Amino acid sequence: MIKVEFPELHEKQREVASSKARFRVCAAGRRFGKSRLGSALCVAEALDGGRAWWVAPSYPVATVGWRMVKRLSSSIPGIQIRQAEHTIEYPSGGEVRVRSADNPDSLRGEGLDLVVLDECAFMKQETWTEAIRPALSDRQGKALFISTPKGRGWFWSLYQNGINNEPDWQSWQLPTAANPFIDK
Repeated sequence: MIKVEFPELHEKQREVASSKARFRVCAAGRRFGKSRLGSALCVAEALDGGRAWWVAPSYPVATVGWRMVKRLSSSIPGIQIRQAEHTIEYPSGGEVRVRSADNPDSLRGEGLDLVVLDECAFMKQETWTEAIRPALSDRQGKALFISTPKGRGWFWSLYQNGINNEPDWQSWQLPTAANPFIDK
């Protein structure tokens, strides 16, 4: 069994990470630690043999997730980093792939165990409804939606699912001030 030193998560990150909800929606401040949380969950999923994707609205935003996943994975023996494809394969058979949502059609095809949709309020809704959601069906995969809020669009609607106690959904609204690693 491979032991990995994950970054320390603060109390509210741990609350989101430990939720049993299949679909978790985290509307949080810009320095709350959403990316740290999402990257740790992706690597943990891959270490268990799962297929995880980190999806961001554009390639420049996706590189933030790529750097964090790579840094977390760098000390794991036997990993294979495919830089050009933004993919890391783990000895367990799992993988983390970092993708851009600028063309939702390019996200079709693979079955997923976990997806982190980073800054998803800034993505097209069909990224979720037509590409990612079907990819979670056969494996009963989970999704973590992390974003700073942007009005009452589709991310707000997803957030309402958790607030309204829809089955399999849980939502949080968390300010940057909830991150004790940021100087007040």
